[in-house]
Amino acid sequence: MSNPVEKQAEKRTNVLILFTDQQRFDTIQAAGNRHMETPNLDRLVAQGCLYTHAHSSNPVCMPARHDLLTGLPGRAHGYFTNDKSRPIKDYSMPTVARIFSENDYRTAAIGKMHFRPSRMHHGYNELILMEEIPKRRQDDQYASYLAEQGLGTIQNIHGIRANLYHIPQQPQMEEAHHPNRWVADRAMDWLEQNGEEPFFLFCSWIHPHPPWAVPNEYRELYRDREIPQPSPVTRSYPFEEPGSVWYGDDENPENIRAIREAYYASVTHVDFHIGRLLDYLEAKQILDNTLVIFASDHGDMLYDKGFFQKSLPYDGSVRIPFIVRYPEKVKAGTSSEAFVDLLDIMPTCLDACGLAYPDSPYELPGESLFALHPRRNRELQTSSFGEGKNRWVMVRDRQYKYVYFYNKGTEQLYDLENDPQELHNLIGTGKEPEWVIARLKNEAIRYEERWGPENAIRENNFLAVDGQGIRTGAKYGNIQFHTMDERGPSERGEQYIRECRWALQGENGIQLNEICNEPEYVEKFLRAWEAFAKDKELAVRELFK
Repeated sequence: MSNPVEKQAEKRTNVLILFTDQQRFDTIQAAGNRHMETPNLDRLVAQGCLYTHAHSSNPVCMPARHDLLTGLPGRAHGYFTNDKSRPIKDYSMPTVARIFSENDYRTAAIGKMHFRPSRMHHGYNELILMEEIPKRRQDDQYASYLAEQGLGTIQNIHGIRANLYHIPQQPQMEEAHHPNRWVADRAMDWLEQNGEEPFFLFCSWIHPHPPWAVPNEYRELYRDREIPQPSPVTRSYPFEEPGSVWYGDDENPENIRAIREAYYASVTHVDFHIGRLLDYLEAKQILDNTLVIFASDHGDMLYDKGFFQKSLPYDGSVRIPFIVRYPEKVKAGTSSEAFVDLLDIMPTCLDACGLAYPDSPYELPGESLFALHPRRNRELQTSSFGEGKNRWVMVRDRQYKYVYFYNKGTEQLYDLENDPQELHNLIGTGKEPEWVIARLKNEAIRYEERWGPENAIRENNFLAVDGQGIRTGAKYGNIQFHTMDERGPSERGEQYIRECRWALQGENGIQLNEICNEPEYVEKFLRAWEAFAKDKELAVRELFK
């Protein structure tokens, strides 16, 4: 009869990745953010290592997730920005899921993946999907689940986008069927069925990505709490300058505060369900034999510097929370200021489980956080985003952040030690340290030459791209409808209006037709509405003044 101690020693290390969408770095109470309520992420911090200077390698959904999946930047997998029009550049390239599957692990991904096509498994044994805007109900297990529960009439299953994208709102379903609960429930179901098999499990929540449709019991959590105020509006080219309707510069400060309250409430709601999953692992006595990594794909500006959303090189967008729990190699209650990013996750998982990256034409730029002889320079951090006039590349060290925007060759340099809110661009002031610019700029050029879009560098220098200003990070501009709705156009439009009215119940008297009446926005909205619901008069009558 085998010795139980020997049997335990033979067990292979499991991997659990807990991944949120659009969660800023400063949203964990145990990381010094006293305004937050995150008892379960605090628990992870107490039991593991908090990386205080973690970054997204590309702060937008599809590129960030494919960076993690492949361990490689956009030059390899093909995504420099969100692009559902094309699949991954090379289906044969190694992925973390494929490597674990081929080494006899059971592998599953639950929640948002942002693959194209959506059910392309990339090596996972199972995909249990919950995408933001599923094209077909049969492709999305969460949408199918709602139908099975008699909730298939709900059109905006993750909240109203289009005109209410940045408006706090009530969800269209009870908490028992909320997306945040569903991910944790499916994860526990899957683990129960898995038994004692070694596993690699990726759990991905859509929150705190907007729209912020949080259950009623969470909506009041931050109402009377002291919370951080947005940093001053300091937009400059290639973005619209202060005073822009598109960025919400003319809006009531109470509306901006309500957005922050809803965002933080979304974080707390996800935290609760992460806690349920951790409790399950602990009760099953498999938590200590599991490498747990908590991270997010990118942050959200929340109106810092006058921006919302992601895709920006500033800290609210590009810095992320990052916690590693693994008692075998991580001392509890520790922290690290080393620069880490999403490209480090694959090699860390392989290292913890004794697996090797296969022979491949690619060389991983990231490195295991457990490396005995580290080679990666963790005194510098590079991030990048976009193509053409939208592209930028950022390199920072402990004090300075350098950003190159390809749009007309625009440069920015921030002294983060003396200007942590990134308010004062030193370029052109006469105060910029030239040697710092040269060092960081040369590092950015080397990165672009190796991992950026083809032909971005010529004769060892950046190209400048002609182009007008861009509206990255604007409050208004998302005009997306849930076309999965099986009803005809007229019924779709009427259902959309009904759900808008339900979503705004109790939201400080916000009127549906007062959200945004900027003429260019209204014109764009109505064009998209006609394709979705046909009845233009209904939209004009109900949604705009």
